[in-house]
Amino acid sequence: MKISTIWKQLNLKKKVLLLFLPLNVISILMILVLSISLMVHNGKKEMMQNSMDKLILVCDQADRIVSNVKYNIKAFSTSSALQTAICTSYPDNTYGSYMFSTAMHSSVYNIMDIGSLVYDGYVQTFDGRVFDIKTDEISEPTPEMQKLYEEITAKGGQMIFGPPREKSGQSAFNISKSLIDIDTGVCLGILSFDVKEDLFYESYRNISDENDEMFFITDADGTIVSSQNRALLQTPVPDEAYSLTVDQTKNSKVLSWDQRRSLMLTSPTQSGNFHVFYTMSYYRVYREALSLTLLLSVIGLLVLAITILLSQILAKSLVRPIRQLADYADEAGKGNFGAPVPVKSSDEIGFLADRFQHMSNNIRELTTRIYNEQNQRREYELKLMQAQINPHFLYNCLDNISSLVTDDKKETATSMIFHLGRYYRGILSKGRNLITIREELHMIRDYLEIQLIRTPGLFTYEIEADEDLKELKILKMLLQPLVENTVLHGFAGYREDGHIRIRVTSDSEQIICITVSDDGRGISEETLNSLFVPTAISMPKHFGIQNVQERIRLKYGNSYGLTIHSVPGVETNITMRFPKTY
Repeated sequence: MKISTIWKQLNLKKKVLLLFLPLNVISILMILVLSISLMVHNGKKEMMQNSMDKLILVCDQADRIVSNVKYNIKAFSTSSALQTAICTSYPDNTYGSYMFSTAMHSSVYNIMDIGSLVYDGYVQTFDGRVFDIKTDEISEPTPEMQKLYEEITAKGGQMIFGPPREKSGQSAFNISKSLIDIDTGVCLGILSFDVKEDLFYESYRNISDENDEMFFITDADGTIVSSQNRALLQTPVPDEAYSLTVDQTKNSKVLSWDQRRSLMLTSPTQSGNFHVFYTMSYYRVYREALSLTLLLSVIGLLVLAITILLSQILAKSLVRPIRQLADYADEAGKGNFGAPVPVKSSDEIGFLADRFQHMSNNIRELTTRIYNEQNQRREYELKLMQAQINPHFLYNCLDNISSLVTDDKKETATSMIFHLGRYYRGILSKGRNLITIREELHMIRDYLEIQLIRTPGLFTYEIEADEDLKELKILKMLLQPLVENTVLHGFAGYREDGHIRIRVTSDSEQIICITVSDDGRGISEETLNSLFVPTAISMPKHFGIQNVQERIRLKYGNSYGLTIHSVPGVETNITMRFPKTY
């Protein structure tokens, strides 16, 4: 049989087990592999960065030490006291030797901090006298000293680095320099000092925080001049490590060092005369990753065991509610929408069951709602027609016009006829239900002007609207009921010199807000609470506001409509919200 055929014959529980277990095993293995790889990579990267930071720090300190030594040597070689001591003629006897030794001692120790910088050294003058700075003794130069004298004087005033005279490890390197007369430029001799190794050792001794790491410094020839391992002092560095100082393309290598596999890094000092090395156990790079690998492996096995158990529970929990939903769907198909869904859970199947229940309730309610809404729509249309062409308002206007003509107030009568005609022309709007905000505002302006002609001084008004908003569409006769409510119930019989403010704004890119504000009578809290409660028969006092609310929601949905804020005797704000329509 084909695999697809076998698969189709399996029930849902077996399918879940066959898919869930392998996928989880593969996922766990992939997570383990990726986690270990990332930890090893990041751990190695972080360890390398930390090692380089330490190496650079030690290099900087070594550079400062060398710079300090060179500065003191330069200051000493050019000191007038030293040059005077060398150039002065002394008696050729014991007393003369004593005077020379005293002058040299003073010049050396008054200028340089010999005790902290130099372990051993001497000054050889041009006339063959050698002054030992450690013992203050005066002697003749040995052949080795004379050879060095000739090499140093041939270099002019350069500082020459070399191996120390003594090989005990107390000295790191030797530094020699010609003594040039600052006035005549004549060579007065040379100095040759062995610099203390402790200067370097003390600078990095406390930087190492592990037993499996070490710093050491080599000179240009590969001799270890300073090291945490004191046994390595003044010994040559292994060739494999020395190759790092020659190869400029890399500064790290994994090699065998001190009978263990180690990671070695090196960096030259700025002077170029020395190289700083840093070594640490290569196992240290992976030590943390290996510990985490073991922990993750144990966790992975536990997760696998839990996965097998949970897969059994999951398969059962999936199959049972699905069968219950299938039974409920059969009942709903027979038209029995009132029965409750038997599945009660908070997972996706429970959500699906809740949607089933919600759907059946909606279907049951929809037929009743459609019937009621159709009747309600017809009622609204009838009431709207009554509100659009209010005979009472028209008759009153005609009576007012007649009285104005009788009283020979022809201009006022003409103005009222003009506004009345334009007002009813706007109401008709050639049968359109959607008109521009500009047209709606024209109707409101005409309505307010008519009311002011009928009752002069009752109120003043202002209309604010951006030009770009005036071209948007609005349901016809939305504003008129609100303004009429303000005039008839806010000011009439209450006060004169009231003020009406109409503002058209946009509170977002897609929402239009029109606010009608007045300082009239206001609306009581009781009326506000019952304002939007549907009334089936009577025409309430604020029917126009209810009509506007229902028209907006029928057209645009329940997210839009009216909000009313009123403080009786102070102010009333009615805000209308609906989406932009172009």
